[in-house]
Amino acid sequence: MSADIFTEDVRKLIYKCRLVAHDYLFFSTTGFRDTTMTNYIGNYALMYAINRKISDIQRNASGTVPFYKEDIPKMSIYATPAFVASESKVPLAPCNIIQWENQPHAYVTFNSVNTITQLTETVRVNLPQIGRKAKCPPLNSFNFFAIGGNPGGVVRLGKKQVPCRIYAVPLNVDKVSSSIFHPSHPINLEDLTGWASEDIKSAELIMQTPPLLVNARLKAEHYVCSDNVNTYRIAKPDASKYRSVLLPK
Repeated sequence: MSADIFTEDVRKLIYKCRLVAHDYLFFSTTGFRDTTMTNYIGNYALMYAINRKISDIQRNASGTVPFYKEDIPKMSIYATPAFVASESKVPLAPCNIIQWENQPHAYVTFNSVNTITQLTETVRVNLPQIGRKAKCPPLNSFNFFAIGGNPGGVVRLGKKQVPCRIYAVPLNVDKVSSSIFHPSHPINLEDLTGWASEDIKSAELIMQTPPLLVNARLKAEHYVCSDNVNTYRIAKPDASKYRSVLLPK
């Protein structure tokens, strides 16, 4: 392998990604009966989707207990949490771009009848049988960043295995910094190395799984990247937690 090829590979370790839903998409919700979604997708769900070739972490059924501690060290591509895309153009294929505005959440109502009591309510209040569930319509899209490899292609996202397609563009890694910065993406605090409360200068907390910081200003190690037009600041994940991810130095 020539030095030029090696340099090019290292240079393409961070990608700006666009995830486009190809079916109704729903994930962690807030509320009870009438559930709503946030504008963010947690990065654990994304990482299970983009590390689809690692058979050890893909399970047909895993119950209600997550396997994050066992699975995360095996993942070779890290993903930041995703946020709703604001661009008005959506790719259907690498060379097929359409004009599309993200659509409001669609609500699906459910009104299940208990076949024994012939009623729509039961005493088990944690299992509601009447309500609405919010979903993202097809072609709505989200942005995130990936580190360690190209996550592009067709994926199945979340427990419902919703089909999505990811389009990835490599970024130039200009430098690594430890100064105060505004991240270009939501922050999962569990992924930062040795942070303290005083490192968070300001942020908005989004309560979902995992909890996320948005519109943040914090002090942490991060990458300054560019695509020759825009500059992006991407928090560096904890290398001891993501042991299989090749991180730019």
